[in-house]
Amino acid sequence: MNVFIIPGRLIVSLGFIGLSILCILSEDFIVGRPPAWPPNINLNPLLAYTTAALLLICAAMILSKKNGGLASLIIVSMIFILSLTRHLLHFVDWLNALKTLALVGGMLIVGVSFFREDNRLTTSTRVSASARRILLWSGRIFLAAFFIAAGYAHHMFADFVVNFIPSYIPFRFFWTYFTALCLVAGGIGILISNTRKWASLLSGVMVFGWFLLLHIPRVLANINDPGERLGLFESLAISGMFFVLTGLSKGKD
Repeated sequence: MNVFIIPGRLIVSLGFIGLSILCILSEDFIVGRPPAWPPNINLNPLLAYTTAALLLICAAMILSKKNGGLASLIIVSMIFILSLTRHLLHFVDWLNALKTLALVGGMLIVGVSFFREDNRLTTSTRVSASARRILLWSGRIFLAAFFIAAGYAHHMFADFVVNFIPSYIPFRFFWTYFTALCLVAGGIGILISNTRKWASLLSGVMVFGWFLLLHIPRVLANINDPGERLGLFESLAISGMFFVLTGLSKGKD
């Protein structure tokens, strides 16, 4: 087992445990920050509690390595049906729509990490090499699309993004534009075989650094802000996805 995959899965699982708790607090499935349900659809809070419980179960399955590939695909299905479809129907927030797609892609990558191990086991976990390549490529493309778009947003809305950087860090505009460049480079890098491993590793380190340096202090400063709490666990989960991708980048997939 590659040294990056197990820690990556752990980080992803912790991120989704946190997101499941936020679903309960928000009384809605909010992974990916989807728009509100139409007024004539009244599914909550039952849907929120049910999906939160299912997220917790799937996170536990990934941690225990018991049908982790199946658990990853269940999370993919939940995000696609309950979040991405709402984004596509309303399409009022293109960046969070792409972030939702990145979460889908990252969980496809986590699933592939299990399918490569479990391919010799039961038919329920057996996945062909060609199917694994398709899932892995899809995951990389979805993550890359979000990173490149986020880099563009950092550049276009620098006056807004700079406020996310703590005031004690000097040259905040420099770091705003530098991270924009890093996001675009990371997105492109994970699509190229010769740069994929390092791009994945450095992207994971970068996002995990934001989790520590930006998101934790911002949540502690405003614990009741739902957006800040979401950003905390989103950054944790996405950083883990990149670490899993780092571990897979040495394989043929």
